[in-house]
Amino acid sequence: MDGIKETQARLNMYGLLSRLFIEEIDKDLLNKIKENSDLLDLFPRTKEWKLFFEKEPEKLIEEDLNVDFTSVFLLNVYPYESVFMNDQGYIDPSVTNPTFMFYKEHGYMIDLNETRVLSPDHIAVEMEFMMTLIKEELEALQKEDKAQIRKLRDIQKRFLEEHLANWGTIYLLSAKDMAETPFYQDVCELSLEFILSDHEYLCEALEEGVTA
Repeated sequence: MDGIKETQARLNMYGLLSRLFIEEIDKDLLNKIKENSDLLDLFPRTKEWKLFFEKEPEKLIEEDLNVDFTSVFLLNVYPYESVFMNDQGYIDPSVTNPTFMFYKEHGYMIDLNETRVLSPDHIAVEMEFMMTLIKEELEALQKEDKAQIRKLRDIQKRFLEEHLANWGTIYLLSAKDMAETPFYQDVCELSLEFILSDHEYLCEALEEGVTA
């Protein structure tokens, strides 16, 4: 059955990006990126940022990365779909939020009390939803359930088109312009490129069909 390797890679990437948007980076993740050449290659500006390698991790996080994270994602460019899609520009945590309704339609629920986010349309939560669908796709691939694979890929494609890729491209460009550290500029650009490429991947996979 096709697609297991690619699907696992997609799952891993959404997991990494979701983690980077949901809260500030910690020392463990920082060191993992530093020490893993494949991971570091995903952050080209950061590779050229001397401070990233020369400054003590704790100080780099406290004095540079956390300051940038707070400025961009908590104070200036709110990572919520409703902020970018509503004319009023406010965060919408209600049950009528279109993103929440999409989740509910497909059996996905989120307890906001267990997260730092204010609404289910936070970019990290939308990435987690994609992860949930991809995990189900992996299970279907292992069972060689062609109908379920196609159904899940179609849901993912629609979610990107109606939600994550629809507003996320605008958001990520805005956040990248606001970011002052090479690291968070890379995070935004990597996310933008990956979301667009993932949509293209799904379009091609659906067009080609599932092969044995």
